[in-house]
Amino acid sequence: VSVVNALSEWLIAEVYRNGKIYRQTYKRGIPDGPVKIVGNTQKRGTFVRFKPDPEIFGNIEFDLDIVQKRLKELAYLNPDIKFYLIDERIGFSEKYHYKGGIVELVKNLNMKRGPIHSKVIYINGEKDNVQVEIALQYNSSYTETIYGYVNNIHTKEGGTHIIGFRSALTKAINRYISEENKLPKQLKIKVEGEDVREGLCAVISLRIPDPQFEGQTKMKLGNSEIKPLVESIVYEGIMKFLEENPSEAKKILQKIVISAKAREASKKARELIRKKNQIEDFVVAGKLADCSEKDPEKRELFIVEGDSAGGSAKQARDRRYQAILPLRGKILNVEKASVEKMLSSDEIKSIIAALGAGIGPEGFNADKCKYHKIIIMTDADIDGAHIRTLLLTFFYRQMPELMERGWLFIAQPPLYRVVEGKKETYLKDDEELDKYILKRLLTHIQVNFLDKNKSSKKIKCKNFKEFFLNCAHLERLLLNLYKKNYPSQIILLLLLHKFTNLAMFEDIKKLEKLSKACQEKGFKTSKIKPSSYNPKYYEFSIFSEEGFSFSKIGPEIILERSFRETFRPFNNIKPYINYVLQIIYKDVKNEWEDWIFHLSDILTWLRDEGRKGLFIQRYKGLGEMNFSQLWETTMDPKRRVLKKVDIKDAEKADELFSILMGENVEPRREFIYTHALEYRELDI
Repeated sequence: VSVVNALSEWLIAEVYRNGKIYRQTYKRGIPDGPVKIVGNTQKRGTFVRFKPDPEIFGNIEFDLDIVQKRLKELAYLNPDIKFYLIDERIGFSEKYHYKGGIVELVKNLNMKRGPIHSKVIYINGEKDNVQVEIALQYNSSYTETIYGYVNNIHTKEGGTHIIGFRSALTKAINRYISEENKLPKQLKIKVEGEDVREGLCAVISLRIPDPQFEGQTKMKLGNSEIKPLVESIVYEGIMKFLEENPSEAKKILQKIVISAKAREASKKARELIRKKNQIEDFVVAGKLADCSEKDPEKRELFIVEGDSAGGSAKQARDRRYQAILPLRGKILNVEKASVEKMLSSDEIKSIIAALGAGIGPEGFNADKCKYHKIIIMTDADIDGAHIRTLLLTFFYRQMPELMERGWLFIAQPPLYRVVEGKKETYLKDDEELDKYILKRLLTHIQVNFLDKNKSSKKIKCKNFKEFFLNCAHLERLLLNLYKKNYPSQIILLLLLHKFTNLAMFEDIKKLEKLSKACQEKGFKTSKIKPSSYNPKYYEFSIFSEEGFSFSKIGPEIILERSFRETFRPFNNIKPYINYVLQIIYKDVKNEWEDWIFHLSDILTWLRDEGRKGLFIQRYKGLGEMNFSQLWETTMDPKRRVLKKVDIKDAEKADELFSILMGENVEPRREFIYTHALEYRELDI
């Protein structure tokens, strides 16, 4: 609360206690007066209102999806509390209450990963005023997923509670294997921590009176007394579960023993990779073009897609500090590959050898990494995106510390090269190209808005630049929604009829007007009926004249992020919508009534005019650039743009990859069914 207070323009804190309401107000972190009693109440609790300081944050826009995710997380961790999220901007409200707590969370996390035993192991205990709660379940994957929380704070970097948990789990499994006489002989082997954690999904939640976190971000617990405490509670809980559930125990041990045997089989492959001559082999074979700099902090490694781009990159680089590692084709899908299989892949081996820091949760040592800037450089097409996702998943699974230390980046090569006379300009995306074209249009353009009833009355557009960019932004959002099966004309009708709030879908008369407007635009509509999302709202389906079905028009559209993003550009151009748009460019005059429905045609005409006299090249791949262009646009530290990969980006890639490339078929089928219309090509 103290941090929120310091970053708020104002904050009002009310405490309901002893039958009284106590209130104190603050301005930019400083009390605006003493604590006052402002009323009586029978409630107990705290009510905090605040406004983020625009001087610090600039444009303030709360992201519903982020707030929703955090409240769901809190609801799992606190099963006795009901959380309510209300977004008054769109009339959204939802309750989060998970009676099963972290057991329910583990089930949810494992849903698409194939759990190998049905019963989630649940352990809880209290010692020295510290409450420990743990839920875990094994799945058929080869990776470990552990989420640690201390006083509801997500400790992404682990800490003493995670160390204690892992230690106890290994000890308990080994003890059970050695003492349980009914186990078959093939399960009677000594296992290591690495084996026990393969395919493990666990949530660990602690409540500690005086937590000590390492660093300002509170991502790692440092209390030394917590390790033995957690170890004790977990050890007893695991032993009790295994003894009371022999059939479940056998399934878990079979999984662990298979992991142990695979580990033994992969030992030789690991050792080979660690040998110096193996690394030299890659250099000699032309795989890795290393740099002369010896300080890892100054060294950069570009992982490049394909030999042709690799060749250009080798010519373009600064040999002093930039190394190039070309990849031939797509790397192995590590999502469903054992360590042994993974280490047999030449592409994986080359990455491990080049970095020189080992692999895996136990074997990777970031301090030995030879490069402190690893840059993924792939094409902007489907194959490039696929390779990028494969690499992100590999690094997330096997070398997550690269992301935690901020050493992993994605190159952002330009999408366009524009030649005007002797001048060359590189532009990163369509938005930048629009801005470039806009500059050329400004000197010769005049824009007016004419009154539909009085042709002589006109309003001159004072800021064409802002108008054009808002129209272009709205057009891009409409295209995104069209890919999700929402026709642009329907979206514009929703905005014009003020369907920007869920409450609008409760009024059947307003929906009837909207349905009629859709019909006037040439669409067929179904009968209006209670919504499948929530029967208190209404919905209807729309069809083209040929009978092609589009997405339903109902409350779900309000929850679509791309639709909510249309509100700002639409509101910026809304004052001009009821006028006739007149554009005069180089003595050519064009006029449009209902111009909002001709947005794409207008922008296409303006772009075509603005492009005259330009040579515009759209890059499809890195191989299309010569080495000097690649250096100027993508590799030169003074001019390039790099996107730093944080753990959130990797988590998204990991989740998507678990669905698309994992063993489980049903989630993949569900994903493709849901998102098929969003993609022209889906390369899986």
